[in-house]
Amino acid sequence: MRKIGKMVSGAAVLLMLAAACGGKKGRGADVPVGENRDVEVVDIDKAKQEDALLYSSILEEPDVIVLETCPECIIQDVSAIDIYEGNIYILDDKVPALYVFRRDGSFLRQIGHQGRGHGEYWELSDFSIDRENGVIYLWDDALDMAHKYDLRTNGYISSIKTKRNGYRSYSMLYLGGKLYVDRTSLDADSENYLLKEIDGKTGTQIASCLKADDYNRGWNFPLRLPFSFFYSKNTDAPKYVELFSDTIMAVTKEGIKPYCVVKSEDFVSKKRMKKLISDCGPGEEFNYNVSDLHEEDCIFCISRFVELDGMVSFQYRKGDEIMYLLHDVKTKETWVAPSFKDDYLFENNNIPLDMCYSDEEGVLSVLSVDFIPYFIEDVIDKGHLNPKIDEYEKLMGIKGDSNPVLFFHKYKSRSK
Repeated sequence: MRKIGKMVSGAAVLLMLAAACGGKKGRGADVPVGENRDVEVVDIDKAKQEDALLYSSILEEPDVIVLETCPECIIQDVSAIDIYEGNIYILDDKVPALYVFRRDGSFLRQIGHQGRGHGEYWELSDFSIDRENGVIYLWDDALDMAHKYDLRTNGYISSIKTKRNGYRSYSMLYLGGKLYVDRTSLDADSENYLLKEIDGKTGTQIASCLKADDYNRGWNFPLRLPFSFFYSKNTDAPKYVELFSDTIMAVTKEGIKPYCVVKSEDFVSKKRMKKLISDCGPGEEFNYNVSDLHEEDCIFCISRFVELDGMVSFQYRKGDEIMYLLHDVKTKETWVAPSFKDDYLFENNNIPLDMCYSDEEGVLSVLSVDFIPYFIEDVIDKGHLNPKIDEYEKLMGIKGDSNPVLFFHKYKSRSK
């Protein structure tokens, strides 16, 4: 196994991030790292290696939600998903559109429309719900603008125009009257930070957060990924993690602070990232070959972070392989495997069902449109689908051009 270089220790990471968010001249207080007991440590090198992680080990059998397919809601891709007051909100950034479905899968409505008129958006890449006031914020990355809609009346409220500082921003979170927006750049400029803290009323930038050199191994260049960098948006402390960072951050009303450090000797090193960046000369900013890392046995790209009942789960890349991790916050046990299987549905099949949302009741996973044809061919047509599952007949009737299928699993009761 090729070693890319030792990961920076968890204590060193926390020290660098102690003043993670500051004003344009910098602000923030030192954090006594050695006394910080709130930061979870996940050690991949000490994890138990499994052939596969199984949903049945932590979750009950699922409620199946077959999303209605109709001309008004042809979903091409699920880039973000949330549940609010019993309705399911799905962002398709390829259309682009924000669709609302009832819990039974029936289509309810679309929020806003694409266009150049009043209350319309041009491109969408993320959204966030203000649960206290029933307002949804749709991030228009083409216009650097957040569009506000009332979820109870479906009416347009207003738009918040922000100032572009860097290159395009693709991920956004609303919390406590503020917008947190990711920031990318075409070069390693003097203001090389990753997050903008923005006043939710005026659109004025309040603070610059998370220096790329300290938090993301120097990387701050634009990459459009099929997911947001923000997770657990429905909680009081949403999480944020960048492409090459080993630290999952918590965004709270009191500020941004480390939540979890992921340790491994194989985590991609800052030295390796510096070489990747320096390999491209001036004017070649869009030619960074991140795929080179797929040829090496290094760890990067923590994503699909989900908080379960006393546990956390996420994906990461190890070279060209996607790995799945499950960590017990109470016992500190960690398991990793090349797949996370919903064994309630079928066995011995590698069709991915990525967890994408969790709350106090359970976790939601999605069978994306890309994998529905394979699901039909390898599971349904071969008789591998469990006939005892909920909505079995509906699943048997899905077609290659059907909308995604969702699976909501309640947590199994765990002994205290």
